Amino acid sequence: MIHIIYHGYFSFAIHKVVQDLINKGTGVLAKPHTDYILEADEGTILARDLKKDPAPDAYLFFDKDIRLARALEKNRPVFNSADAIALADDKISTYTALAPSLPMVDTVPAPFHYRKEALKEDFLAYVETRFGYPMVIKAAKGSFGEQVHLAKNRSEAQAIAETMAGDDFLFQPFIAESAGVDKRVLVIGGEIVGAIERRNEHDFRANIAAGSVARPIELSEEEKAIALAAHKKAKLDFSGIDLIESEKGPLLVEINSNMSYLGFQEATGIDVSGKLLSYVEATAKMA
Repeated sequence: MIHIIYHGYFSFAIHKVVQDLINKGTGVLAKPHTDYILEADEGTILARDLKKDPAPDAYLFFDKDIRLARALEKNRPVFNSADAIALADDKISTYTALAPSLPMVDTVPAPFHYRKEALKEDFLAYVETRFGYPMVIKAAKGSFGEQVHLAKNRSEAQAIAETMAGDDFLFQPFIAESAGVDKRVLVIGGEIVGAIERRNEHDFRANIAAGSVARPIELSEEEKAIALAAHKKAKLDFSGIDLIESEKGPLLVEINSNMSYLGFQEATGIDVSGKLLSYVEATAKMA
């Protein structure tokens, strides 16, 4: 039995992934993360199932509730692990963990600030000198490209930064040669399942949710090496690795731990849900 944990307050794309997993698998049960409460028990924090369903062999975790994932993995294997989800979900953590050893898009984290206020002039002048305009400003945590912005000048950069009050965010250069285009590499259990190019003719963001069209592609050996190294270093069981092409060669943009892969599945014809369930079942038996 595998319990598939999804966000209980409804995320349309994730629900469609969970439904596809249910359709493809046997012995699976979909459960919202709101089925659980955290309680202190015998010197530790455990997740208590309010529905009292039979305990599974493993959890397939399609949510970002790190505290719940940590509690669940004390008794059963969780795919992906809490640590891997936490690393992938935070773009600043991803950069600090992977940039020393892998070619990544240059990144400058913004100083944390609590209130809605302008960036300090010295800091803004620094990132302007380093990246110029336009520049990309991203929330450290976000999905579907919804928290990714393009600033064309200082006033736009200040306005975007003010909307991020209380949240971690970062600055990156706008890489013109990859505007609206990236490559999503799907990895399960340390093996590349396939790759797609996502292309958007109307937006600098390449997310399918932003209107991109996907097509299957072949990766270069260098791109394969970067994707597998990122997956392995982040200790992910399954992942979506995003790459772009640049004048310097392929660059790692980000890693995704519980991504919506239905666009990939439709573009390639690969049964990702079936492969993922098979991997979780086989790995849980060896745990």
